[in-house]
Amino acid sequence: MEENRTTLNGAPTFEMIPTLMLNLIEDNKVLSAKLDAINRKLSASMGNNRDEDERMDVTEAQKYIPGHPAVQTIYGWTSNNMIPYHKVGKRIYFLKSELDTWLMKEQHKSKDDLREEAEEYANSHRRGSIL
Repeated sequence: MEENRTTLNGAPTFEMIPTLMLNLIEDNKVLSAKLDAINRKLSASMGNNRDEDERMDVTEAQKYIPGHPAVQTIYGWTSNNMIPYHKVGKRIYFLKSELDTWLMKEQHKSKDDLREEAEEYANSHRRGSIL
């Protein structure tokens, strides 16, 4: 099959480029899957296989975050340091425990909570009391 990929002098022809690109993409997918498997085995051997320390890639994080934001949105958040993430080489991953903490911080306060905070602020900043 190697003979079909190259010409006599060993260089690919222009017509071969689409096929070669598809082969590279498939090889990249296989290698990525193997790297992910190795990372999981390393995490397990180091005792980091607890649920709260589960590692997620961008698509897994996208499925995990409520509202399922677009992957590009998540990349934007990482670029602006708005979401906790880790980077190894060119790979970005997230820890479930850190995403849970981040999601809890991002919760909006109820009207009652906001009203209570406003009353506390107003009471603590009064200049003179009127009785």
